[in-house]
Amino acid sequence: MKVSHVLVFILLTLSGCNTNEGASATALQTPDSQSAVLKNIEFITIELESRSQSIQVNGRLRAENRVMIFPEIQGKILPVAKAFKEGVSFKKGEVMLQLDSEDVQFQLRSSKSSFKTLISRLLPDIKMDFPESFEQVNTWYGDIETDKAIPQPPETNNDQLHQFMSSRGIYDAYYQVKSAESRLKKFTIKAPFSGILSTANVEPGQAVGPQLHLGTLVDPESYILQVSMDQEQIGFAEIGSEIRVWDHMNSWYATIDRINPTIDANSQMMAVYLKISGENLREGLFLEGQFKSDKEFKAARIPKTALLRTGHVYIENSNVIGLKPVQILDVEKTNIWVSGLENGDQIIANAELAYAGLILE
Repeated sequence: MKVSHVLVFILLTLSGCNTNEGASATALQTPDSQSAVLKNIEFITIELESRSQSIQVNGRLRAENRVMIFPEIQGKILPVAKAFKEGVSFKKGEVMLQLDSEDVQFQLRSSKSSFKTLISRLLPDIKMDFPESFEQVNTWYGDIETDKAIPQPPETNNDQLHQFMSSRGIYDAYYQVKSAESRLKKFTIKAPFSGILSTANVEPGQAVGPQLHLGTLVDPESYILQVSMDQEQIGFAEIGSEIRVWDHMNSWYATIDRINPTIDANSQMMAVYLKISGENLREGLFLEGQFKSDKEFKAARIPKTALLRTGHVYIENSNVIGLKPVQILDVEKTNIWVSGLENGDQIIANAELAYAGLILE
């Protein structure tokens, strides 16, 4: 299994592996100095083990359902029954914020009254010219009230009646009233889903407008964990499969929900999205996880101190210390799993104590 160069260098930097790139330059030593070096050198005999392939990943949780709240109109925030503050929960459809709409309500009532007056002027003509439709239109006229949503115009198959009402501006006025009703609804901001406020940036009495971020509502029941994988490792991720993720206290099982097929231009990695739910989950929580495969490989488990930053280890070869390249396959707390070694190889446990060209007595 190939591991990206970026991952290798990051892991080695964090683990504090030995440098010693120029150690071969110190090969010319006196016999006494060589003897002193050999006293402190510890050799490890390599025993290859079968190991399942795995990829370590990590990321931060983000609520699957989250919405940033912006007003569509301007207005002053009015007090409501429930405070608009971080940590306050709202049920779907519950009023979160109410903006002052008194002027708009008055204008809407005036528009409805004018609209009803317009219809009343047509009723005598409709009764005379379209008697078969008079009752239907008259009932619609009676249902129009200033404090209720305007009812839909009656449907008719009479093209002449439809043309008559259209020529008198009935339909144009109707849609103007409907537009005003729609605008009035925007003064009341309701929760689009059940959730909790993670941010709240406004208070009652404050004037707001379309560019102001009022707050953010998140759903605490389901989260998405975004992790990054090398394009050569993406075969470990299969949509619908489960992997275990954990923090320093708890663990959960996450389902691979989707994979972004585009490679990030900066990191050269691909994004994998894991869906997770359960107790003790919070937005922003840092989690680690591991993708595993049924495939096995032969690898050697060596201490981190045995690895040079160049990706080599010191190995005994005919009583002379030489360099041998290895490839990192997995990283543990104090050890690493590598390929490139054979059973019976003798390597130096602490690379700081040796150098290439050292002769063994």
